Amino acid sequence: VLLTLTNPTTILAFGFIFAGLGLAAADGDHVAAIWTVFGVFLGSASWWLLLSSGVSLLQTRLTARHLRWLNRGSGIILVAFGIVALLSSAQG
Repeated sequence: VLLTLTNPTTILAFGFIFAGLGLAAADGDHVAAIWTVFGVFLGSASWWLLLSSGVSLLQTRLTARHLRWLNRGSGIILVAFGIVALLSSAQG
């Protein structure tokens, strides 16, 4: 969580998202801004907890064969997204 909080790209991205959604503290409403930042922090912490717990549980259950198939499936999905992106950019 600390890495996410100190990542300048993440900080800028959240700043742009908040500004784009109109979530800037208007009229000095700093309490709402604090709650928004707190909510983002809780969401980020929850995501990392869920992700690390899931990886920890799967670490002992996945064999090299499972990982090979998982890597192949992920690769196929990435290639498919790349093809779709190329085709959509070629069309206009």
